[in-house]
Amino acid sequence: MKAYACLSAILFFAAPWVAQAEDSPVRFARSGQRVSLPLVRSDLRAVEPLALVAFGRRWDLSMELKDGVVEFIAPKVRVPVVFQFVTGPNANVYFSAIVIYPERDVSWNKNLQLVAVGGPCWFDQWSDAVGLPVTKFEYLIALRAGNWRKPDKPGLLIVEKKRAAGAGPVEIERVAAEHQLNLLVLDADWFGKIRTAEREFAVMPKQMAGALADIQGQNWVLPPNFHQYALPWKEITNRRAWIAGPKYPLVEEIISRRNDAESPRIVLSYLPWQEQLGRCEVADELFLRLLTEAVKRETGRPSLSGRWRLLYPEAKDVKAAECPVLAAALHAMEAKLNDDPPNATDNCEIRAYVLDLRSGPPPPDFFESPGIKTAEGCIGKDLPLLILGDNPLLDTWKWLKLDRGHHRSSRSGVLWRPDDSLPPSLKSQLRLMQRFTEWNIFLGKSPEEENDENPDN
Repeated sequence: MKAYACLSAILFFAAPWVAQAEDSPVRFARSGQRVSLPLVRSDLRAVEPLALVAFGRRWDLSMELKDGVVEFIAPKVRVPVVFQFVTGPNANVYFSAIVIYPERDVSWNKNLQLVAVGGPCWFDQWSDAVGLPVTKFEYLIALRAGNWRKPDKPGLLIVEKKRAAGAGPVEIERVAAEHQLNLLVLDADWFGKIRTAEREFAVMPKQMAGALADIQGQNWVLPPNFHQYALPWKEITNRRAWIAGPKYPLVEEIISRRNDAESPRIVLSYLPWQEQLGRCEVADELFLRLLTEAVKRETGRPSLSGRWRLLYPEAKDVKAAECPVLAAALHAMEAKLNDDPPNATDNCEIRAYVLDLRSGPPPPDFFESPGIKTAEGCIGKDLPLLILGDNPLLDTWKWLKLDRGHHRSSRSGVLWRPDDSLPPSLKSQLRLMQRFTEWNIFLGKSPEEENDENPDN
């Protein structure tokens, strides 16, 4: 992706109203479009002159001011430009920033259908500004009216506002499946809390994964920089990161708990894209790429049917309150084995071994047991061992070739997460969910979801 100079070097005047303006929502418009914007201050007199400012230059336009709302025709620009509104000789700022795009449409594959619910919001304005073809509804229930769906085209349902996202992904997934749409959630009450970073952070190519992994080889001179992000949805589910963050995924795909190859693709974005769209070309291109990948129908998705084996502790000793991800994987495995009992050759056909030391060490002679000796012959690149927690007893397992100082083993296929905290942190839980998904191991449905599917139970 080629970046142009980020258009954030705008003249922000040192006036008491600047903070108010910056706290207001970012707005988007298109050259030649008639724009109506509310004032940050409602006591501004209609006789006071207003002007747009960008890069220290005033753009004097014909503006109508009435009842705290100003109307004007967006000026012509050749690239996206971020403007501020000023008034009077002291150039006081009275509005949030407005990003004005040139009068040309972005490139979009017309065979991909976009449907948005929950507007108007920043995505509603931005899609109009860039000429993105989007069918828009205010409420999910409105999707059941009319003949808007084009079933011959892959489609994406974009949820823009918290009130449209329902109580969780299960609810909107049902709507998306009904209309054969994938799902992209940009905001939801069930996301985690909004975090403001101590300093702005850049999103770089090396953080791309999943459907965006091919971007890793690119070089961005001016990457997008953000100040905020939402913590991920914290429920136990299969998930894979598309954009990784320092601690948590910034964009991720969660795998439907229906464990069905025909289930819609579900993508959750925790980034405030409106902070960077129109300011940095990479942000616009990356967001368009996100839309393109989210709308695609994933072909050949395997069922999450991989088996795994817990070496220690015994399954009955794993408590969901202390080890929620491990407990969910065991619950799913129990159901799997009830449907499809293991056979004699299963020992080397499983996807992974797990050794959990977080709640205490195994017996001193554990690593000399027949079960461990059998596992040693199978562990390797294609059949990994995941060690959770740390304990000096690991030094007695000579086969492991352990470097305790660096928390690593020279044995191929051995992965070590030495964090002993119980219950584990959100970061640790997310990484374990991603790891089980990578191994094609199902994390199962919650008891509430199973009750919903089996109301007679």
